[in-house]
This record gives sequence, C-alpha cells and structure tokens, in this order.
Amino acid sequence: MEYSYRQFLESDEPAVIRLVKNTFPGFLKGDFWVWKYRSNPDFDPSLVVVAEKNGEVVGCNHWLVRDLKLSSSLEVRAALGADVVVHPEHRGHGIGTQLLRFLRLSRAFKKKGIVISYMFGNPKLSKRFYKPAAGYVAAPNSTITYKKLLNCRELKEEFQRVNDLIKSRKELQTKLEGLKMRVLFRLKGAPNFTINIKSEGVYLEEGKGENPDVVVEGSLPLFSSMMEAKKGGWGLAKAWLTGKLKIRKGLLKAFKILKAFKVFQLAFREN
Repeated sequence: MEYSYRQFLESDEPAVIRLVKNTFPGFLKGDFWVWKYRSNPDFDPSLVVVAEKNGEVVGCNHWLVRDLKLSSSLEVRAALGADVVVHPEHRGHGIGTQLLRFLRLSRAFKKKGIVISYMFGNPKLSKRFYKPAAGYVAAPNSTITYKKLLNCRELKEEFQRVNDLIKSRKELQTKLEGLKMRVLFRLKGAPNFTINIKSEGVYLEEGKGENPDVVVEGSLPLFSSMMEAKKGGWGLAKAWLTGKLKIRKGLLKAFKILKAFKVFQLAFREN
C-alpha cells in the first residue's frame, strides 16, 4: 500500500479531528484536538504532519514548540512530540515511523530554529517504536541526558554543508590556505567537539580529538550566535576580549582562527 506524507492544511482539520476523536473518545468528550491544538495560542499548523492514502487522511502527528532550559546558561528551541495517531485499519505499515521522521528529514525543524526534539512517551513503546523510528533515548529524571542528546549532530550537519560549499568554491579554499589546525571546543551545555580546518575543507568530530592545536572554552549559545553573525570575525574577537570565550591553549593562533571563522560565517550565511 502506498502512502504519502505532507504538512497539515486547513482543509485537513475535519479529518484530523475525526481521527483523533476516534482514538481518544473519552477525553474532553471528544473535543481533545480543539482544546489541545486549535485553541492553543502557540499552535503552529505547519508542525502537524498527515499521512494519506487515496486522498484520505489515515494518520497524523503533532509537534508543539517549546523553549527547553537545559542549564542556567543554555536554553534552546525544542519540539515536543505530541499525539501520533494512525487509523486502526492502516496500522502495521510503518506510518507512525514516517510521521515521526517527516519534519526532521525535511529540515522543517531547522528552519524554525529547533535544535532538539523530545517527548513524554509510553515507556513500553520506546524500544520498538520511538528509538528505532527516530532515535529517541529514554532519559532519567535529569536534563543532563538532553544535553547528551544534542551530541553535536546539528553542528556536524551544518559543518558538512559548509565543507561541501568550501569544496565547490575555490575562493573559499584560498581563504583557508595556511590555516591548518585542530580546534577543540569545550562549551557549556554540549559535548566536546573538534573542528578540523584544512585548505581543502573543514569537518567536525565529536570528542576531544587528538592533539588539538587550540582549546576554546565558552557556551553553546555564544558559539551559535557567532556562527550566525554578519560582521566577520568581530563576534569571536569581542567574545575573547570580554572573557566570554577563553583560549586555554594556542593563543598565538588566535589570528588564524579569526580568519577561519570569517570563512565559516560566510558559508553558514549561504547555506
């Protein structure tokens, strides 16, 4: 059976309400969807996904945007996974899995600044649904696990796109000539990661790496804001001058790092 997946349209509302109402008939006398989503002032229809078969809505998945505070210095935009509903006659065809993956694979989360997704799901479904479908890991009663879930994946994907752009642009490769180095970042609220800089490209790896040339300490939000800056390496220089970023090793290479970050910022803005 062939199914198609897309973002919610206003015309889908009656079908989605019927689907959810049939699944949760006793909650709020069946008006569950209207209460939780349509009447919610923060409801974003673009974060609802529907599954179709021959023009009929047979499944849906909802996400709610939240600001998730991971520590005193780190707050991120997050997507809370809400109700996943599949019509009983269409279960067992992988619809739920595709519904969970759809927005993440389409980069819809990235466009809205969402860096992490989470849910309060049924523990019994974790191993056979949430984990294989979307890589979710059961968390203990501590937000420290959410920090680990960030695991640099978003940054790695960004730097992969930056690397692809550098490889396709000779002028960017020229700007990186003579800047070969390994820069280890120890940022609050994120695992350690190392940026490897070469004239032919750049890549990011998780962990401390081997023999970094430079070690930088600071916060993840500060790093992200510098990557999005529009004034070259000034954001990085200002962070060092004010003590928000500290170089624990390789201070003499500071000028090279500034030059490299100007290239990264240019590539990030073109992504």
